[in-house]
Amino acid sequence: MKKKWIYLVFLAFFTSALFSYFTFNPVRESIIYFPIDDSITFTKASTSLELVGNEDDDEYLMEWDVHSQTDKEVYLRQDISLLFSNGKLIETLSEWEDQSQKIAQYKKISGEDSAHYEAISLHYGEIHLKDEIRSTQYMTSDQLYIIDSEFTNLFSFKSSQTEEEEEWEKILNKVTEQHLEYSWTELIDYFQIDSQDYFALPLSELAKYNSHSLLQLTKAQTKEVVGSLWEGLYKHYFLGIKTKEGKVLSPIGSTMPLILLANNHSHMLVLTQTEDGTPIKLVQKITFNQ
Repeated sequence: MKKKWIYLVFLAFFTSALFSYFTFNPVRESIIYFPIDDSITFTKASTSLELVGNEDDDEYLMEWDVHSQTDKEVYLRQDISLLFSNGKLIETLSEWEDQSQKIAQYKKISGEDSAHYEAISLHYGEIHLKDEIRSTQYMTSDQLYIIDSEFTNLFSFKSSQTEEEEEWEKILNKVTEQHLEYSWTELIDYFQIDSQDYFALPLSELAKYNSHSLLQLTKAQTKEVVGSLWEGLYKHYFLGIKTKEGKVLSPIGSTMPLILLANNHSHMLVLTQTEDGTPIKLVQKITFNQ
């Protein structure tokens, strides 16, 4: 009788442990494109850059805010954001919550000298239904020109409203454009890419394709391409850039990625240079869900 009792206890323990092993599925930080669920939408989403003021005589403070909310609670919510200064990545933000609707995050950034700041964010939700997994996504962005010159008081603007602001906007845009065009031209030459075969898009302009279609794609296909692109960017750029030698490099200091969408919609290329000048090409194939 005693042996039988011990056997039953052991069997119950083993069955319980086995059940837990196969049913426990811990939520973890991830961005994976699944077919879009149009029944769940973002009721709020924003990325904001604002000048706070002087930190000391040589530096100023800027606040970077990212927040979003879905109309329903979902299995996994995650927001990521990238901040560029004059075309180079300087900071990233990432936050995730399981069984949630809202995410809010902010960071104070120290800066010096005049600069054009650009931030772009992906707001993402993973949705678990009875027999399938779906997702929802939305992008937001913001920009800020901060003028820190010995010839004028510290000030900022998002788009020029005065002659002085217009002049500074032209100067800072020219600095960024020259730097990026030189880098992107080097990369296209290095990887022997025929630019006529692609539609080129800087990462900072991607947010406009929440509502617009990319290169004669339908809106549904555009969402699929954008979702797959962010999955690749998150794994192979945001979390670290893996070189062909196997090294993993920080994306901080790299040039703003240039997205090249093939005219025949077969694939995408993402080009960037790391802080030390290493040329990087990411390749993403495009296969549309039927």
